[in-house]
Amino acid sequence: MDQAEAMDKMLDEAEPVEVWDQAQLKRAVVSLIRKTATNQEMRIKHPDEPARFLDSEVELFEEINKMQALATSPELYTEFVKLNGVAKMTELLDHENKDIALAVVDLANELTDPEALIEAASEEGSRALVDALVENSFLELLIKNLQRLDESEDDQKQGVYSTLGIVENLSEVQPGALDAMCEKSDLIPWLLKRLTVKGIDGNKLYASEILSIVCQSSDGNKKRVAGGEGIDKLLALVAPWKKKDPKDSEEAELISNLFNTICSTLMITENQVALVEGEGIELMVIMLQARKFAARCALRVLDFAMMRQTSACERFVKAMGLKTLFPAFMRPSSVWQTKSPEGKVGVREDEEHVVSIIATLLLRLSGDAHARTVGKFVENNFEKLDRLVELHEKYHKQVSAAVAREEDEEEEEDESEEGKQERQYLLRLDRGLFTLQHIDTTLAYLIAEAIPAIEGRIKTLLHQSDVSIAEVVTVMEEFQTNIGDDKDGTSDPLKMKEVAGDLILFLKDYAAQPEQ
Repeated sequence: MDQAEAMDKMLDEAEPVEVWDQAQLKRAVVSLIRKTATNQEMRIKHPDEPARFLDSEVELFEEINKMQALATSPELYTEFVKLNGVAKMTELLDHENKDIALAVVDLANELTDPEALIEAASEEGSRALVDALVENSFLELLIKNLQRLDESEDDQKQGVYSTLGIVENLSEVQPGALDAMCEKSDLIPWLLKRLTVKGIDGNKLYASEILSIVCQSSDGNKKRVAGGEGIDKLLALVAPWKKKDPKDSEEAELISNLFNTICSTLMITENQVALVEGEGIELMVIMLQARKFAARCALRVLDFAMMRQTSACERFVKAMGLKTLFPAFMRPSSVWQTKSPEGKVGVREDEEHVVSIIATLLLRLSGDAHARTVGKFVENNFEKLDRLVELHEKYHKQVSAAVAREEDEEEEEDESEEGKQERQYLLRLDRGLFTLQHIDTTLAYLIAEAIPAIEGRIKTLLHQSDVSIAEVVTVMEEFQTNIGDDKDGTSDPLKMKEVAGDLILFLKDYAAQPEQ
């Protein structure tokens, strides 16, 4: 029997999936309400005799499981909400019997499956269901129920996994619901506490993924995750891997999820401050020096931490970060010293982060720390300047080639000029435009230092590479055009749009000067 025949046989033998219509839904909801009332009545009459209400509990459990058939008819979700189905689910989620509550969790997991919600008629059903879950406080109660589950019991362990699955489902279909959920429940504290449990299992790994998802969903959640001692807790969670590689792929995924969460929190300025105060910069430098798996993650954290945060840059230099950063600038593959094929996959990203950090340091540092950073470009016969111009050539060719290929291809039908320009810009970003902009910003900073040795070397290198100052200016002008207007409330005194404008004017004047 070939594969196609085996698949046909399996489909023939499979039980048919029941698809409900509106009448069946009404009967099912009425039956659920009736059996809930019966169970409550029996519990009230015989509170000390579980055997007397056991049958009604079994029937209620089975009725809840039957409701999973609704997931095959998402177009009925709006009607389900009108019939107060979500209100009844919320009531049963708080049932004394954990098995009943777990059945409700499984039902909610099925109903919120992204594929089912996307199929809900015109998204109306999807929105109605999620709105009802929020309005009926189902999501807060879901986390309250999570706190009473005992993961040493297999069914409750699966209940924890299914609960996290609901959170992930909501993140895909209506991320805004996560903000309300985290504001009104203890989901984030629960996740942080769960991650402190020793060892790695499926639920701990899933918890790390959910924490990362929650953190990315809104600025409010970024603040909640990092609030209080959140940053310190996250640093404590990643610290064990500062000088060792993960044992397996699961451990590697856990580490990556934790670092992704840290990077997301650092989009908020106050969290950058908390990282500095919690000696997070020093920990990241130690990880960089160790050149293990976490070094690559630490590099990303440092890039995020130093954006808009001068104190982080100063701490980095004091922690001897330059001694590790510039070898990585010369040879990005040295960030994570490993024989694993995975080590080669992220080398370009490592290079991009290193270039970004150097540009940030030159912008933000002053005094001795600034002089030490600039001095690195003089060491070893200007080898870092050679590398900088080499990188300009590399990324300029990549970006230019991307545009050339794009122009050779047929344009999409009915595409506006604005749409075409946006598509080309995104393509160029993918080919390294943002990194090229950081490289040329660094070149501009160094020329502006007015150090004759550096200035002369850059002139020679640009001439040898047939690169003009005008080419650098063009890159810088596009960079300035696409910088935001600092309306994000960060109150950063260094406005990058203005800095870029000043550098552009300087380069134009510099290029116009007669050769000495």
